[in-house]
Amino acid sequence: MAKTDPITHSLLVTDAELRAVFPSDFHKRCMYAAFGIASLLEDAGIKASVVGGDFLCAVVSTDGRQLSLQGFGTTGIGEPSHYWVGASGLHIDPGPMYLPYESPYPAPALPAVAWAGDLALPPVLAYRERVRVAPGATISNPAIAARVAVFAARCRARRDAATVPGRLPFWLLRDMASLAYRAQRGDPWAIAAQTFSRRGLKAAFPTPTGHAHG
Repeated sequence: MAKTDPITHSLLVTDAELRAVFPSDFHKRCMYAAFGIASLLEDAGIKASVVGGDFLCAVVSTDGRQLSLQGFGTTGIGEPSHYWVGASGLHIDPGPMYLPYESPYPAPALPAVAWAGDLALPPVLAYRERVRVAPGATISNPAIAARVAVFAARCRARRDAATVPGRLPFWLLRDMASLAYRAQRGDPWAIAAQTFSRRGLKAAFPTPTGHAHG
């Protein structure tokens, strides 16, 4: 395949490995995804931290008639239910592109996120950081840490074997310009995201009494 930047390549490799290792519920394995991505970025010389917390994203229905906030760990209590990566000044998360697999209604494809950390997130996205794992560190539960380490090793093996898709199965939300670019080309989620913003709406977490999804 054509050469990709380290961020895109880490997302490609990790997504492919998630689907291979967890074929029935790859879309729920954000901890594995985060550690896989961080490991690949570290190998590429990019300092990366795994971040845990809460996540919300607006999801539009395929017919355009429904729009709702969906996500993970939105109560703000207990263990983090979503994980992403902070690296090279970027907020990196494949999580949005997995939301259609759990959506209560059919939804079109969403992007992965590689957002510049110094820019405010678009109104359709909300993150609340609750824990950060330093580069090279592992999680406290030894059994889970071991499984995550095995997955990261598999990601490295897939990278070294160069067995990743020949074309991008997703697009990257990097900034408002990338959102506008996709909307201009008819991407339904990007169009809905712009509409969401124009209406003055903003993704916001529920109070601690809310119900977590994911």
